[in-house]
Amino acid sequence: MKDAYLTIKQPVSHSLKVKDSRFIGLAAPVQDRDDAESWIGNIQKKYYDATHHCYAYRIGSGDQSEFRYNDDGEPSGTAGKPILDVLDGRKLTNCICLVTRYFGGTKLGTGGLARAYGRCAGETVNHGRIIQQYVFVSLSLVFDYDFTGTVMPLLAKYQCQIVNTQYGVQTIMTLRIRRSQSVEFQRDVINKSHGKVQFITQEEEE
Repeated sequence: MKDAYLTIKQPVSHSLKVKDSRFIGLAAPVQDRDDAESWIGNIQKKYYDATHHCYAYRIGSGDQSEFRYNDDGEPSGTAGKPILDVLDGRKLTNCICLVTRYFGGTKLGTGGLARAYGRCAGETVNHGRIIQQYVFVSLSLVFDYDFTGTVMPLLAKYQCQIVNTQYGVQTIMTLRIRRSQSVEFQRDVINKSHGKVQFITQEEEE
């Protein structure tokens, strides 16, 4: 089960000039569609006097991946799609790239526009640091104190991150684990505890 993906580490910007038009590229990591749309709104406010704000973003990975792009008044297919092609060409997700244009008076034609937007997006992303991230699953398990010695070595084996632990008659522990290791981890815990450790919730997260 694939749970690794590439994204940009932090916001980055880059600008270039093509036949008197100024193109400002901005790229940033985003977690979901609301995050992306909020980011777009902030950029539009910052460069409120620009002629166009064209963008593309992709969220999620695998079958759950979704994308959106927008030409913002430029001829169809000349801006948003070339930007998306840059993201997809570099296999980036949970990432947005927006190219703001200040029209300089000289028309570039559809081919020229597509090349300009694609170039600006590509150079912008190239200025950023690409990192590998993972999809995690949040698990909660319940067990008697006597099984602490069984659970803890398995947490270390699978490099689980303990989020919260509640002590009482039984221990309730919430942890994070890579999605690709979740099934094997649960099977390992159940086998080694002879079914005495129970899993009560599972929730996927980025």
